[in-house]
Amino acid sequence: MRSISKMFLALLVGLAGVLATITPASASPPPPTQVGGLDIGAYCRSIGYADATLTGSTAYDWKCVADGREGDLAFDAACRWAYGNEYIVDRIDDFYDPTSVSCWSVQPDVVTPNFEAYCTGLGYSGSALLGTTVYDWHCVQYSRAGPTYYDIDVATACSTLTSGYARLDRFANFYDASSWQCRV
Repeated sequence: MRSISKMFLALLVGLAGVLATITPASASPPPPTQVGGLDIGAYCRSIGYADATLTGSTAYDWKCVADGREGDLAFDAACRWAYGNEYIVDRIDDFYDPTSVSCWSVQPDVVTPNFEAYCTGLGYSGSALLGTTVYDWHCVQYSRAGPTYYDIDVATACSTLTSGYARLDRFANFYDASSWQCRV
């Protein structure tokens, strides 16, 4: 009788293991995926310009040009055009590197990072905006000797603040410090 009970228990444990492996996965969305770079010249031609030109040393110095006229680029629109999906966004890895623009497939969810919560969660006194651009956010530690500032890794902040849900950091406007987004 005892061996039959053990066999029945083993059978139940085995069946539970099989059922656990065939149940549907959690409803977590797929992570953001880099779909590729951007042919800026092709995009400019698609909107009526002759080509694209780089007029400076930042990502925002790309211009569409034709017959002596220049037009600013909207990288997010260019990415949607290039990859044919409304949930494609641009991401500028380094504003001061005009070749660092890439396109990413994301979900519609947008989370604005709370740098104050992130910094205090790490044990700092708080956060501080020391300028007007997205790169001017810092964690700050106050002491009798004065404040000490620490760079914020925005990708880590996004992941930490959303318990790993939002994994892509991007800004919508470099000159608007509040335009950071955490994307899913």
